[in-house]
Amino acid sequence: MCVGTIFLFSTQIKAQATVDSLKVKLPKHYFKTVIVVDGYNKANQKFTDTNDFTAKRLKSYGLKQFSLSFYTPLVSYTDVDTVKHTTKNTHILLTGNYMRLRPVFEGIKQHDLIKMGFGLRFIFNSGKKGVWFVDTSPFITRDATYTSQGYFRMASTIVYSHNVSERFNWRIGATKSFMWGNKNYWPFIGLRFGRLDKVHLSIQFPRSINLNVPVGPKLTMSFYTKPQGGMYNFSNHDSIYYLSNASTFSYTRYELNSGFRADVRVNDKFNFYVAGGISSKNNITFYSEKANKARQNLPYRTYFFKENLGPTIFLNLGLVFKFGKTRTFYKDRNMYDVMDLNNTIDVGDNNGGAGNPQIPITPKSKKDINLQSVQDLIDYNDF
Repeated sequence: MCVGTIFLFSTQIKAQATVDSLKVKLPKHYFKTVIVVDGYNKANQKFTDTNDFTAKRLKSYGLKQFSLSFYTPLVSYTDVDTVKHTTKNTHILLTGNYMRLRPVFEGIKQHDLIKMGFGLRFIFNSGKKGVWFVDTSPFITRDATYTSQGYFRMASTIVYSHNVSERFNWRIGATKSFMWGNKNYWPFIGLRFGRLDKVHLSIQFPRSINLNVPVGPKLTMSFYTKPQGGMYNFSNHDSIYYLSNASTFSYTRYELNSGFRADVRVNDKFNFYVAGGISSKNNITFYSEKANKARQNLPYRTYFFKENLGPTIFLNLGLVFKFGKTRTFYKDRNMYDVMDLNNTIDVGDNNGGAGNPQIPITPKSKKDINLQSVQDLIDYNDF
């Protein structure tokens, strides 16, 4: 008995020494590097305004869009307060976006409009109930079909997010974006009902309304409505603008997309999504830069062509690639909100977006919990 006790005690000492000598290096970041490849198509529509010379010249309008965007962590700082039992963290992300937009006009040669830029995002998690989000996204647009000068613009957003509980969140802030087809400044007001890892309704004015329904640990269905659009530099090579000395003008588009989206989580490194529905409130407008020169920091008001089109269908496909090891934040209410904030404001105001690939989906019941689902819920990279 005595020999057995000594042997057990000796084994415990050796095991403790082994654990103490093991230096586990935790991953530095919470965010993975995420790359999104997105394709968007919209059916061609005939212009119905037969009295407008430009409409008769262009004949019809459709849309093909390809985008490549990413975000990657640059700085992650964590401060753990063992007395107050709070964990604060600060994140700085680098973002990038490349978009090739092809407005399809039957009456003229197809133009390839390019938008590209890099930006920075600052996110501060107070460790209590509040999260701050600041985004700056400068970019350049140009018409790659013909030689044209690039046009510089800047989008930005600031939001304070307050987690009252896991099931209720509100947000307030301000945003400047071009997705409404102009240089618009809007208040940002958000409400969320339900947990982010379960069924929830998210109302984020003026960006989106989403009803998200997890079907399983690998699949999420969402029903949504959101604006899409932009402001691009367009070559006047076709002499669409009547002033011959104008080499370019601003082509802007706006639409409201309503439909459903399916996000499939294939594994820890790859997701894909499929979305489709109705595109309504379609509008395209052509602005002269010279005519709006006095409104450099304000929405444009003077245009030489404007056309509203009826509803049509759209299709959106996307691939999401995820890289890197991250710290675990399973069941961390504020970190879930950090991730959701980052994906609510799409990089480059793209139509798709990553779709919260790092927020685990909670199994519906205990019988659904197995080794595979546990691996989906908890990141073992920390160990």
